[in-house]
Amino acid sequence: MEKFSFYEILSFLLPGFILIGIIQLYENYVFGHIPFLNMGGNFGENVILLCLSLFAGIIIHVFANRLLKIKKFKWFENIVYISVKKISITNEAIQPIIPFLNKEYCRLKQHEIEQSNEYEACEKLFDFAYYYLEANDKISAAKNFQSLYFWFRNMFTISVFLIPGSLIILSLTFFGTYIKGQIDTAICISVINLVLFFILIPNTRWLRELMVKKVLWSYYVERIHQNENKSNNNQ
Repeated sequence: MEKFSFYEILSFLLPGFILIGIIQLYENYVFGHIPFLNMGGNFGENVILLCLSLFAGIIIHVFANRLLKIKKFKWFENIVYISVKKISITNEAIQPIIPFLNKEYCRLKQHEIEQSNEYEACEKLFDFAYYYLEANDKISAAKNFQSLYFWFRNMFTISVFLIPGSLIILSLTFFGTYIKGQIDTAICISVINLVLFFILIPNTRWLRELMVKKVLWSYYVERIHQNENKSNNNQ
């Protein structure tokens, strides 16, 4: 049975924890209600908080995957999901190994890869390399980068929905019966959401590119190593 790594757990747990934390900030400092959970409270509350954070984080992750498949949210895909083909064209670090990977794919899969030339990769090539590494238990290093990418992508997904939500709440504070301190808190949280949104974009894209690069390079190194061993054994 495959074990979850520390980074994989964080990619679900931390976004969920931050979402619950922001909800409690609004609940306490904007609406003036007592939070439903006391962060740093007794053991029982901490266990409930941990379970809720993991539950919320998994929902966020699933929701982000759904958004990537909806055509109306193409902008979401363009921001956080750089295609393997685009990465293979623009990333000089993996361009030299793409022809080798394409030949391996065609030889092992017994059919031609669907692409314009041998110096471009595609999603099928990435999936082929990924599942090869996974089947041969060589995926751990690449999965750490994947988990970090999921972590930032999930955080970005939260910010996408927190920004309009925080702006709506902010507008309600101006027209409601709230004291000035609560309005200041709502403004502060809204500004943090906006800053987080723009910080996450370049970092999420960078981690996506790094993840793809790591998978393709890991496959290349593994196959070269195997071919050298076979060559030495045949001599």
